[in-house]
Amino acid sequence: MYRRIVKKSTLTAGILLILCTATVSALDREIVLGREDQWQDVSYSENLLLSKGRWGSQDLVLQEAEYVVDQSADLLVHFNRRPFQDQVGRYRVAEEDLLLSRRVAALGGGSGGFNSGNRGLRLVPEPGAVFFQGSWLQDFSIEFWLYPALLSDGEQVLLWQGARWNGDTVIPQELRCAVQDRALVWAFENVFTGPLGQATSIRLRGVTALVPRDWHHHLLRYDSRLGLLEYLVDGIPEAIVYTTDSGLERGAVLLPFIGDAGPGQVKVGAGFTGFVDELRISRAFTEAPNLNRYSSNVGVFVSRTFDLGYTGTKLKRIDGVYRTPGDSAVYFYYRMTDRADADTSDVPWTQFEAGQLLTGSRGRYLQVMVELYPDGSRRQTPEVSELRLVYEQDLPPAPPTGLYAEAGNEKVKLHWSTVNEDDLGGYFVYYGSEPGRYHGRDSDLGFSPIDVGRVSQVEVTGLSNSRLYYFAVVAYDATDPPHRSLFSREVSARPSSLLP
Repeated sequence: MYRRIVKKSTLTAGILLILCTATVSALDREIVLGREDQWQDVSYSENLLLSKGRWGSQDLVLQEAEYVVDQSADLLVHFNRRPFQDQVGRYRVAEEDLLLSRRVAALGGGSGGFNSGNRGLRLVPEPGAVFFQGSWLQDFSIEFWLYPALLSDGEQVLLWQGARWNGDTVIPQELRCAVQDRALVWAFENVFTGPLGQATSIRLRGVTALVPRDWHHHLLRYDSRLGLLEYLVDGIPEAIVYTTDSGLERGAVLLPFIGDAGPGQVKVGAGFTGFVDELRISRAFTEAPNLNRYSSNVGVFVSRTFDLGYTGTKLKRIDGVYRTPGDSAVYFYYRMTDRADADTSDVPWTQFEAGQLLTGSRGRYLQVMVELYPDGSRRQTPEVSELRLVYEQDLPPAPPTGLYAEAGNEKVKLHWSTVNEDDLGGYFVYYGSEPGRYHGRDSDLGFSPIDVGRVSQVEVTGLSNSRLYYFAVVAYDATDPPHRSLFSREVSARPSSLLP
């Protein structure tokens, strides 16, 4: 979109950087990215999202490091929008008695809000799910972000209940994650078993007291080769047990079995007060969970190629409205070319600072690129609200004026007023024997048009006497290829042997 600059405003330093202080020329034109156009002029984007910005428009921000569905994924609930659903598709949502919070979220656009009076989220495992009946499990991990409000004893974060057969006897099973003494306790009742179907009770309790109204990441992971069951908070081990017949590192490993005596269900947040985000179950021992809001990957925006209308157009500056909290960073680049195919892919990028005056930057086709980097803790993202591409077109010269013709013997002398242009390259003289049709081939100066250089008069020789000729002059500039003016007014003259 093109727009004239009317006014620039200055906002509080340290909150918003507005780098657009150069003097505005009446010939300046603009292309605005962001704000009203919502960054639609894009040819490539990676690791970026659009987020509501300062003016209510869409800002470029880094994509948060939410999990994506991979080969090991069994369950993934983002809590970003309603209705809540498992992104993997192995669990059916049977009930969702909870709130969607967009103000309190660990990652993404929202979290699940629970209170002790609600029934929470109820998930029914489908065939192929970890908690589907009759499943022997190998490696697995359960993880989520938790924002507790009360931390009262007995608050239940996660619960699965089922049953298995042991001969003719039905043995109840349970996996429960609940609050006790301001920490989470994981309890497995008859989930891990050996070849004889023996009953087991395994508990893991966190040692660090949790803090209400603060996000923490919780991970329970299991290594079936070692029988290692480990609980971590924010990536730090809190409790370790070995699911062996001895309870020690050495011993026969007891494997988890999801009983076949009846279907079980997974319940989230029933009796819990607070928020849950990024609930994930995977069939793998998670080595490196996502603990940061943003990944270390750079976010990249590349605009489409803009046609500025004329070759040799001068790019004067690119203004930026952006914010870099903490030690996050934004870098800007552009590239230009005059190539008629508008392909800039093999043109190197030039880095610049937003708002700086650009010298020697000319071309017809322009692309810009923005790179966004998170802060060192990967908890804050830069925000880019707007880019303004300010340029001055290299317009064609004005047409020559004052043209008149003086006939002679086999020649016509032409005169015109000099065109006052700094980058004037010269003039083309057009001639022909019909009005407005300048296809002359008679002159010994050459076929029409004749490039006469930077003169303002010329004698066109080698013409036929008694024939009426028509003339017009066009100015051109020093660009490559040159820009040509409109035609001057047309004049005519008839050479004659009676003339000198």
